[in-house]
Amino acid sequence: MTDEKLRKYINDLDLDTFGIIRFEIANQMKTIISIAFPYNHLDANSENGFSIYTKRLDYHKVVRSYLDKICNLLIADGFCATAYVDNNPLPEKSIAELAGVGFIGKNGLITTEKYGSYVFLGEVVTDFIPTKTDVAIENLCGSCTRCTNACPTGGIQDITQCISFITQKKRLTPDEVDLLDGQIFGCDACQDACSCNRHIAKSPLPEFATLDFMNYAPAFYAEMNDQFFNDFIQQTSCGWRGKDIIVRNARKAIEN
Repeated sequence: MTDEKLRKYINDLDLDTFGIIRFEIANQMKTIISIAFPYNHLDANSENGFSIYTKRLDYHKVVRSYLDKICNLLIADGFCATAYVDNNPLPEKSIAELAGVGFIGKNGLITTEKYGSYVFLGEVVTDFIPTKTDVAIENLCGSCTRCTNACPTGGIQDITQCISFITQKKRLTPDEVDLLDGQIFGCDACQDACSCNRHIAKSPLPEFATLDFMNYAPAFYAEMNDQFFNDFIQQTSCGWRGKDIIVRNARKAIEN
């Protein structure tokens, strides 16, 4: 295995925003490949209460499928390799920043040069030792406060007030219901305001194309049945939370 072979393979998967670094894990130095998976297909947003990231196939499965291919390449060459997506012990945002994938913005999101903050992160941890590693890039936030100003609840400073966080809670207080403000799952307020998201490239990954059934009006989801949820919504990144949460939030949305 050479650096060139590994990097070319990743690029051939239409993944062009990644970094490779050496990082200490459990008192051992490992190589980590940090990869950004762009998901925004730049379709007209219906703004129906669903965050852009929810309107496509579940990223856990999609990202895993790509990472498994990279792991298989490394394993075929005699190296150990393990894939990680989301809920894992790795400080993935910090790793992505160190690897030059992007910088951590004031809204806490990794922001890349090409795709802005509309990316999912995935990692491969391996014992392959590269001859070249990547370095961090400049943080472009500067004195800009667009994201913090745009957040309607102060959720960037306090996660318990974040609308995205609140939409996923099983039980809501009356005050939290008021904070939903028409959102059904997730929130894009801070991303919409970020100047780094103004001129971004479309995701090249076909698995993240927008799903038509995620653009219906809130009233539809307020009355959806189990079959529709199981056949369709379950495929997405918001399906894991269950039908009742989405129905509840949709009904609150149409009451506004």
